[in-house]
Amino acid sequence: MNTPTRPAVPCTKEMRAGLLTAPRVLDPHALLDVPEPGPGELLVRVLASGVCGSDLAAWRGTHPYKVAPVVLGHEFCGTVTRLGLQLPYDQGEFAVGDLVCSAAFSPCDGCAECRRGAPHLCADRRNLSHEGWQGSFAEYVLLRRNMTHRLPPGTDPVAGALVEPLSIGLHAVRLAGPGAGRALAVLGSGTIGLSCLLSARRLGFGPAVCVDAGPAKAALAAAAGADGYVDARTGSPSPGEVADLIVRQLAGERPEVVFVAAGYPGVLDQAVAAVRPGGTIVVVSYFDAPVPVDLNALVGREARLLFSSLSVPDDFRRIISWLADGSLDPLPLVTHHFPLERIEEAMAVLDRPAPPGAAPTGKVMLRIGGAA
Repeated sequence: MNTPTRPAVPCTKEMRAGLLTAPRVLDPHALLDVPEPGPGELLVRVLASGVCGSDLAAWRGTHPYKVAPVVLGHEFCGTVTRLGLQLPYDQGEFAVGDLVCSAAFSPCDGCAECRRGAPHLCADRRNLSHEGWQGSFAEYVLLRRNMTHRLPPGTDPVAGALVEPLSIGLHAVRLAGPGAGRALAVLGSGTIGLSCLLSARRLGFGPAVCVDAGPAKAALAAAAGADGYVDARTGSPSPGEVADLIVRQLAGERPEVVFVAAGYPGVLDQAVAAVRPGGTIVVVSYFDAPVPVDLNALVGREARLLFSSLSVPDDFRRIISWLADGSLDPLPLVTHHFPLERIEEAMAVLDRPAPPGAAPTGKVMLRIGGAA
Protein backbone atom coordinates (compact mmCIF):
# COMPACT_ATOMS: atom_id res chain seq x y z
CA MET A 1 0.00 0.00 0.00
CA ASN A 2 1.17 3.53 -0.76
CA THR A 3 1.79 5.61 2.35
CA PRO A 4 1.76 9.34 1.57
CA THR A 5 4.56 11.33 3.14
CA ARG A 6 2.10 14.15 3.72
CA PRO A 7 -1.63 14.08 4.52
CA ALA A 8 -4.15 14.50 1.75
CA VAL A 9 -5.01 18.10 0.93
CA PRO A 10 -8.64 18.81 1.82
CA CYS A 11 -10.88 19.55 -1.13
CA THR A 12 -14.58 20.05 -1.66
CA LYS A 13 -16.91 17.37 -3.00
CA GLU A 14 -17.66 19.49 -6.07
CA MET A 15 -15.40 21.25 -8.54
CA ARG A 16 -15.81 23.98 -11.13
CA ALA A 17 -15.30 22.84 -14.70
CA GLY A 18 -15.60 24.19 -18.21
CA LEU A 19 -18.09 21.66 -19.56
CA LEU A 20 -18.64 21.35 -23.30
CA THR A 21 -22.39 20.75 -23.56
CA ALA A 22 -22.75 21.03 -27.35
CA PRO A 23 -20.60 22.17 -30.29
CA ARG A 24 -19.44 25.74 -29.57
CA VAL A 25 -21.26 25.77 -26.23
CA LEU A 26 -19.12 25.76 -23.07
CA ASP A 27 -20.52 26.13 -19.57
CA PRO A 28 -17.75 27.79 -17.52
CA HIS A 29 -19.72 27.45 -14.28
CA ALA A 30 -20.51 23.73 -14.34
CA LEU A 31 -20.25 21.91 -11.01
CA LEU A 32 -19.10 18.29 -11.15
CA ASP A 33 -18.23 15.75 -8.49
CA VAL A 34 -14.57 15.66 -7.56
CA PRO A 35 -13.36 12.18 -8.57
CA GLU A 36 -11.92 9.86 -5.95
CA PRO A 37 -8.60 8.21 -6.92
CA GLY A 38 -8.67 4.43 -7.05
CA PRO A 39 -5.74 1.98 -7.14
CA GLY A 40 -2.88 3.38 -9.24
CA GLU A 41 -4.52 6.81 -9.53
CA LEU A 42 -3.83 10.36 -8.34
CA LEU A 43 -6.09 13.34 -7.88
CA VAL A 44 -4.42 16.52 -9.10
CA ARG A 45 -5.45 20.10 -8.48
CA VAL A 46 -5.03 21.91 -11.80
CA LEU A 47 -3.02 25.13 -11.78
CA ALA A 48 -2.72 25.88 -15.50
CA SER A 49 -4.02 24.20 -18.63
CA GLY A 50 -3.24 24.97 -22.24
CA VAL A 51 -5.83 24.88 -25.00
CA CYS A 52 -4.76 22.40 -27.70
CA GLY A 53 -5.83 22.24 -31.33
CA SER A 54 -7.70 19.04 -30.52
CA ASP A 55 -9.66 20.93 -27.83
CA LEU A 56 -10.57 23.52 -30.44
CA ALA A 57 -11.68 20.76 -32.84
CA ALA A 58 -13.87 19.23 -30.13
CA TRP A 59 -15.36 22.65 -29.38
CA ARG A 60 -16.12 23.06 -33.08
CA GLY A 61 -17.71 19.61 -33.17
CA THR A 62 -15.17 18.09 -35.58
CA HIS A 63 -13.08 15.90 -33.27
CA PRO A 64 -13.51 12.16 -34.00
CA TYR A 65 -14.07 11.03 -30.41
CA LYS A 66 -14.05 14.00 -28.00
CA VAL A 67 -17.73 14.86 -28.03
CA ALA A 68 -20.11 16.69 -25.70
CA PRO A 69 -20.81 16.45 -22.87
CA VAL A 70 -17.17 16.43 -21.85
CA VAL A 71 -14.51 18.40 -20.00
CA LEU A 72 -11.65 19.04 -22.42
CA GLY A 73 -7.98 19.70 -21.68
CA HIS A 74 -4.81 17.59 -21.45
CA GLU A 75 -1.89 20.07 -21.44
CA PHE A 76 -1.65 20.98 -17.77
CA CYS A 77 0.30 21.32 -14.57
CA GLY A 78 -1.01 20.78 -11.07
CA THR A 79 -0.35 19.52 -7.56
CA VAL A 80 -1.15 16.08 -6.20
CA THR A 81 -3.87 16.27 -3.57
CA ARG A 82 -4.83 12.62 -3.04
CA LEU A 83 -3.29 9.23 -3.77
CA GLY A 84 -4.99 5.95 -4.47
CA LEU A 85 -3.59 2.56 -3.53
CA GLN A 86 -0.20 1.91 -5.16
CA LEU A 87 -0.16 -1.08 -7.50
CA PRO A 88 2.80 -3.45 -7.91
CA TYR A 89 3.63 -2.15 -11.40
CA ASP A 90 3.73 1.50 -10.34
CA GLN A 91 7.16 2.97 -10.96
CA GLY A 92 8.31 5.78 -8.73
CA GLU A 93 6.63 7.34 -5.76
CA PHE A 94 4.33 10.35 -5.82
CA ALA A 95 3.54 12.33 -2.71
CA VAL A 96 0.79 14.75 -1.84
CA GLY A 97 1.99 18.22 -2.78
CA ASP A 98 4.12 17.07 -5.74
CA LEU A 99 3.99 19.33 -8.79
CA VAL A 100 3.17 17.19 -11.85
CA CYS A 101 2.28 17.19 -15.52
CA SER A 102 0.91 14.36 -17.60
CA ALA A 103 0.58 12.66 -20.94
CA ALA A 104 -2.83 12.91 -22.60
CA PHE A 105 -3.38 9.17 -22.29
CA SER A 106 -2.76 6.15 -20.08
CA PRO A 107 -1.34 3.07 -21.84
CA CYS A 108 -2.46 -0.45 -20.95
CA ASP A 109 1.09 -1.53 -19.91
CA GLY A 110 0.44 -5.06 -21.17
CA CYS A 111 0.29 -5.07 -24.98
CA ALA A 112 3.22 -5.75 -27.35
CA GLU A 113 3.73 -2.02 -27.99
CA CYS A 114 3.84 -1.19 -24.28
CA ARG A 115 6.25 -4.06 -23.61
CA ARG A 116 8.64 -2.88 -26.34
CA GLY A 117 8.75 0.65 -24.94
CA ALA A 118 6.26 2.28 -27.30
CA PRO A 119 3.30 3.11 -25.02
CA HIS A 120 2.29 5.95 -27.36
CA LEU A 121 1.33 3.29 -29.92
CA CYS A 122 -0.78 1.28 -27.46
CA ALA A 123 -4.07 0.36 -29.13
CA ASP A 124 -5.76 -0.07 -25.75
CA ARG A 125 -4.72 3.25 -24.24
CA ARG A 126 -7.33 5.41 -22.55
CA ASN A 127 -7.50 9.09 -23.39
CA LEU A 128 -8.45 12.10 -21.32
CA SER A 129 -11.75 13.71 -22.39
CA HIS A 130 -13.09 10.39 -23.66
CA GLU A 131 -15.50 7.76 -22.34
CA GLY A 132 -16.28 9.68 -19.17
CA TRP A 133 -12.70 10.55 -18.23
CA GLN A 134 -12.83 14.32 -17.73
CA GLY A 135 -9.93 16.55 -18.77
CA SER A 136 -8.07 19.43 -17.19
CA PHE A 137 -10.39 22.38 -17.90
CA ALA A 138 -11.48 21.88 -14.29
CA GLU A 139 -10.23 22.45 -10.77
CA TYR A 140 -9.24 18.78 -10.44
CA VAL A 141 -8.25 16.01 -12.83
CA LEU A 142 -7.88 12.29 -12.14
CA LEU A 143 -4.69 10.68 -13.46
CA ARG A 144 -3.07 7.27 -13.59
CA ARG A 145 0.47 6.91 -12.30
CA ASN A 146 1.78 5.54 -15.61
CA MET A 147 0.97 8.81 -17.39
CA THR A 148 2.14 11.25 -14.71
CA HIS A 149 5.51 13.01 -14.44
CA ARG A 150 6.92 14.87 -11.45
CA LEU A 151 8.18 18.42 -12.00
CA PRO A 152 10.90 20.12 -9.96
CA PRO A 153 9.54 22.25 -7.11
CA GLY A 154 9.17 25.86 -8.15
CA THR A 155 8.53 25.12 -11.83
CA ASP A 156 6.35 27.82 -13.37
CA PRO A 157 2.91 26.17 -13.75
CA VAL A 158 2.58 27.58 -17.27
CA ALA A 159 5.91 26.03 -18.26
CA GLY A 160 4.77 22.80 -16.64
CA ALA A 161 1.59 22.84 -18.69
CA LEU A 162 3.70 23.13 -21.85
CA VAL A 163 5.70 19.96 -21.17
CA GLU A 164 3.15 17.74 -22.94
CA PRO A 165 3.18 19.60 -26.30
CA LEU A 166 6.93 20.15 -26.00
CA SER A 167 7.40 16.38 -25.62
CA ILE A 168 5.50 15.83 -28.87
CA GLY A 169 7.83 18.22 -30.68
CA LEU A 170 10.88 16.54 -29.18
CA HIS A 171 9.62 13.10 -30.22
CA ALA A 172 9.32 14.25 -33.84
CA VAL A 173 12.79 15.80 -33.79
CA ARG A 174 14.39 12.68 -32.35
CA LEU A 175 12.87 10.62 -35.17
CA ALA A 176 14.74 12.83 -37.65
CA GLY A 177 18.11 11.77 -36.24
CA PRO A 178 21.08 13.77 -34.92
CA GLY A 179 21.12 17.54 -35.29
CA ALA A 180 24.70 17.90 -36.49
CA GLY A 181 24.08 21.37 -37.86
CA ARG A 182 21.48 20.19 -40.37
CA ALA A 183 19.25 22.92 -41.84
CA LEU A 184 15.53 22.55 -41.27
CA ALA A 185 12.16 23.98 -42.16
CA VAL A 186 9.07 23.80 -39.96
CA LEU A 187 5.78 24.03 -41.83
CA GLY A 188 3.23 25.27 -39.32
CA SER A 189 4.13 27.75 -36.59
CA GLY A 190 1.62 26.74 -33.95
CA THR A 191 2.59 25.25 -30.62
CA ILE A 192 3.65 21.85 -32.00
CA GLY A 193 5.67 23.35 -34.85
CA LEU A 194 7.45 25.76 -32.52
CA SER A 195 8.00 22.92 -30.04
CA CYS A 196 9.78 21.06 -32.84
CA LEU A 197 11.90 24.16 -33.44
CA LEU A 198 12.79 24.59 -29.76
CA SER A 199 13.87 20.96 -29.47
CA ALA A 200 15.81 21.10 -32.74
CA ARG A 201 17.70 24.13 -31.48
CA ARG A 202 18.46 22.35 -28.22
CA LEU A 203 19.70 19.24 -30.07
CA GLY A 204 22.14 21.01 -32.34
CA PHE A 205 20.29 21.43 -35.63
CA GLY A 206 21.43 24.25 -37.89
CA PRO A 207 19.63 27.20 -39.51
CA ALA A 208 15.85 27.02 -39.36
CA VAL A 209 12.98 28.58 -41.29
CA CYS A 210 9.34 28.51 -40.20
CA VAL A 211 6.42 28.60 -42.61
CA ASP A 212 2.76 29.35 -41.99
CA ALA A 213 -0.28 30.73 -43.74
CA GLY A 214 -0.20 34.45 -42.97
CA PRO A 215 2.27 36.90 -41.46
CA ALA A 216 1.02 36.84 -37.87
CA LYS A 217 3.20 33.95 -36.68
CA ALA A 218 6.52 35.50 -37.76
CA ALA A 219 7.19 37.09 -34.37
CA LEU A 220 6.45 33.85 -32.50
CA ALA A 221 8.75 31.92 -34.83
CA ALA A 222 11.55 34.41 -34.23
CA ALA A 223 11.05 34.20 -30.46
CA ALA A 224 11.39 30.41 -30.67
CA GLY A 225 14.69 30.72 -32.54
CA ALA A 226 13.79 30.72 -36.24
CA ASP A 227 16.30 32.35 -38.58
CA GLY A 228 13.61 33.20 -41.10
CA TYR A 229 9.89 33.06 -41.81
CA VAL A 230 7.92 32.42 -44.99
CA ASP A 231 4.29 33.43 -45.45
CA ALA A 232 2.79 30.59 -47.48
CA ARG A 233 -0.33 32.62 -48.18
CA THR A 234 1.19 35.73 -49.79
CA GLY A 235 0.04 35.80 -53.39
CA SER A 236 -1.11 32.16 -53.14
CA PRO A 237 2.32 30.85 -54.12
CA SER A 238 2.80 27.38 -55.58
CA PRO A 239 4.66 24.71 -53.57
CA GLY A 240 7.72 25.36 -55.70
CA GLU A 241 7.57 29.08 -54.97
CA VAL A 242 7.27 28.40 -51.24
CA ALA A 243 10.27 26.07 -51.50
CA ASP A 244 12.24 28.81 -53.29
CA LEU A 245 11.40 31.25 -50.49
CA ILE A 246 12.60 28.73 -47.90
CA VAL A 247 15.85 28.20 -49.77
CA ARG A 248 16.34 31.96 -50.04
CA GLN A 249 15.90 32.30 -46.27
CA LEU A 250 18.49 29.54 -45.80
CA ALA A 251 21.05 31.40 -47.95
CA GLY A 252 20.64 29.05 -50.89
CA GLU A 253 20.56 25.81 -48.89
CA ARG A 254 17.70 23.32 -49.06
CA PRO A 255 16.53 22.01 -45.67
CA GLU A 256 17.75 18.52 -44.90
CA VAL A 257 14.82 18.02 -42.54
CA VAL A 258 11.28 19.34 -42.95
CA PHE A 259 8.73 19.06 -40.15
CA VAL A 260 5.07 19.18 -41.17
CA ALA A 261 3.21 20.53 -38.14
CA ALA A 262 0.09 21.97 -39.78
CA GLY A 263 -2.72 20.66 -41.93
CA TYR A 264 -3.39 23.66 -44.17
CA PRO A 265 -4.00 22.92 -47.88
CA GLY A 266 -0.85 22.19 -49.86
CA VAL A 267 1.46 21.77 -46.87
CA LEU A 268 2.71 18.32 -47.90
CA ASP A 269 3.36 19.52 -51.45
CA GLN A 270 5.42 22.35 -49.97
CA ALA A 271 7.42 19.90 -47.87
CA VAL A 272 8.17 17.64 -50.84
CA ALA A 273 9.18 20.61 -53.00
CA ALA A 274 11.48 22.02 -50.30
CA VAL A 275 13.33 19.02 -48.90
CA ARG A 276 16.92 18.34 -49.97
CA PRO A 277 17.56 15.19 -52.03
CA GLY A 278 18.19 12.41 -49.55
CA GLY A 279 16.51 14.47 -46.82
CA THR A 280 13.77 13.68 -44.34
CA ILE A 281 10.17 14.84 -43.94
CA VAL A 282 8.57 14.23 -40.52
CA VAL A 283 4.80 14.62 -40.36
CA VAL A 284 3.59 15.44 -36.86
CA SER A 285 0.21 16.96 -37.81
CA TYR A 286 -3.20 15.39 -38.19
CA PHE A 287 -5.41 16.23 -41.16
CA ASP A 288 -9.14 16.74 -41.52
CA ALA A 289 -9.30 14.76 -44.78
CA PRO A 290 -7.13 12.47 -46.93
CA VAL A 291 -4.15 14.33 -48.42
CA PRO A 292 -2.56 13.50 -51.80
CA VAL A 293 1.22 13.14 -51.88
CA ASP A 294 3.49 13.33 -54.93
CA LEU A 295 5.20 9.99 -54.44
CA ASN A 296 7.18 10.34 -57.65
CA ALA A 297 8.84 13.48 -56.30
CA LEU A 298 9.70 11.66 -53.06
CA VAL A 299 11.16 8.72 -54.98
CA GLY A 300 13.12 11.02 -57.26
CA ARG A 301 14.67 12.77 -54.25
CA GLU A 302 15.16 9.52 -52.33
CA ALA A 303 13.57 11.36 -49.42
CA ARG A 304 12.39 9.70 -46.24
CA LEU A 305 8.78 10.33 -45.19
CA LEU A 306 8.27 9.64 -41.47
CA PHE A 307 5.28 10.04 -39.20
CA SER A 308 5.41 11.05 -35.54
CA SER A 309 2.66 10.30 -33.04
CA LEU A 310 2.50 11.67 -29.49
CA SER A 311 5.54 11.04 -27.25
CA VAL A 312 7.08 8.56 -24.82
CA PRO A 313 8.09 8.94 -21.15
CA ASP A 314 11.73 9.62 -22.03
CA ASP A 315 10.61 12.64 -24.08
CA PHE A 316 8.87 14.00 -20.97
CA ARG A 317 11.92 13.37 -18.82
CA ARG A 318 14.22 15.16 -21.25
CA ILE A 319 11.95 18.21 -21.58
CA ILE A 320 11.62 18.41 -17.79
CA SER A 321 15.40 18.25 -17.39
CA TRP A 322 15.82 21.11 -19.88
CA LEU A 323 13.32 23.21 -17.96
CA ALA A 324 15.14 22.41 -14.72
CA ASP A 325 18.58 23.43 -16.01
CA GLY A 326 17.26 26.54 -17.75
CA SER A 327 18.33 25.47 -21.25
CA LEU A 328 14.74 25.59 -22.54
CA ASP A 329 12.32 28.50 -22.12
CA PRO A 330 8.90 27.80 -23.65
CA LEU A 331 7.08 30.78 -22.11
CA PRO A 332 7.40 32.96 -25.27
CA LEU A 333 4.99 30.51 -26.94
CA VAL A 334 2.16 31.74 -24.68
CA THR A 335 0.34 34.87 -25.82
CA HIS A 336 -2.97 34.77 -23.94
CA HIS A 337 -4.01 33.95 -20.36
CA PHE A 338 -7.62 33.51 -19.21
CA PRO A 339 -9.28 32.41 -15.98
CA LEU A 340 -11.54 29.36 -16.20
CA GLU A 341 -14.70 31.46 -16.17
CA ARG A 342 -13.59 33.09 -19.45
CA ILE A 343 -13.00 29.81 -21.25
CA GLU A 344 -15.48 30.70 -24.00
CA GLU A 345 -13.45 33.82 -24.76
CA ALA A 346 -10.30 31.70 -24.90
CA MET A 347 -11.88 29.45 -27.51
CA ALA A 348 -13.11 32.42 -29.53
CA VAL A 349 -9.57 33.85 -29.67
CA LEU A 350 -8.31 30.61 -31.22
CA ASP A 351 -11.30 30.24 -33.52
CA ARG A 352 -10.69 33.44 -35.45
CA PRO A 353 -7.52 34.47 -37.28
CA ALA A 354 -5.64 37.46 -35.95
CA PRO A 355 -6.61 40.58 -37.93
CA PRO A 356 -3.91 42.31 -39.99
CA GLY A 357 -1.52 44.20 -37.76
CA ALA A 358 -2.72 42.50 -34.58
CA ALA A 359 -0.45 40.61 -32.22
CA PRO A 360 -0.22 36.91 -33.10
CA THR A 361 -2.16 34.24 -31.27
CA GLY A 362 0.10 31.55 -29.88
CA LYS A 363 -0.61 29.22 -27.01
CA VAL A 364 -3.72 30.14 -25.03
CA MET A 365 -3.46 29.24 -21.35
CA LEU A 366 -6.15 28.85 -18.70
CA ARG A 367 -5.06 29.81 -15.16
CA ILE A 368 -7.31 27.66 -13.00
CA GLY A 369 -5.97 27.45 -9.46
CA GLY A 370 -3.44 29.01 -7.15
CA ALA A 371 -0.72 27.20 -5.26
CA ALA A 372 -2.04 24.31 -3.23
